[in-house]
Amino acid sequence: MSTEEIQCKLHSTKSAERRRAAKEIGKLKIHELADELYSAYLNELNDKRTWETQVEMILALGQLNYKNAINDINKIVKANAPHDMITYAAAQTYVRLQRQSLEDASPILELLAFGGLSIVDGCLNPLGYDIMQPPAYQIKELITLTWNLHKHKDYESGYGDPRYGIAAACAGWDKNLTQHFLEHCIETADGYTPLIYVSENSLKGKYVTLR
Repeated sequence: MSTEEIQCKLHSTKSAERRRAAKEIGKLKIHELADELYSAYLNELNDKRTWETQVEMILALGQLNYKNAINDINKIVKANAPHDMITYAAAQTYVRLQRQSLEDASPILELLAFGGLSIVDGCLNPLGYDIMQPPAYQIKELITLTWNLHKHKDYESGYGDPRYGIAAACAGWDKNLTQHFLEHCIETADGYTPLIYVSENSLKGKYVTLR
């Protein structure tokens, strides 16, 4: 799709087309549509049935590093709903809007300190998807805080293991810092194939982000 076609779909009366447009804007990083995307997102809030479209819009705003959305994202994060896809998306966007660079994991550490399942699961995804490279001291703290996230108080059967994002990121980090963590993830994955797969690949230094 051309930028003009994506722009047109963003204002479609069909939620599926607006959702697709938002996804393309984020994926292609079409910054000239950032203001329109944000306005479309604010309009989308009026219809609770379109949560899937809101998720894609929130993610796209983060991919565009659209700082004007931080207050809206912060409200969702502070509400801290434990089993909620909008919160899961907002946690990812919060990290992308608040970090100073791809070497800065401080917003993730902030969210891990208080977050429910949706927050902790979402905030770890940018580590792997964005190939973040935090300093060794932050990597050590991240591993300490996520070591037993599979035992998070909000975890329920059917939810993916929240350690997926950090396990994927470990592919590019010092193996001396990550090897025991990745082996622990494999041992405690409880049959969750995506975590096992990314952990095994990260042990080989191969990036995998399939979720």
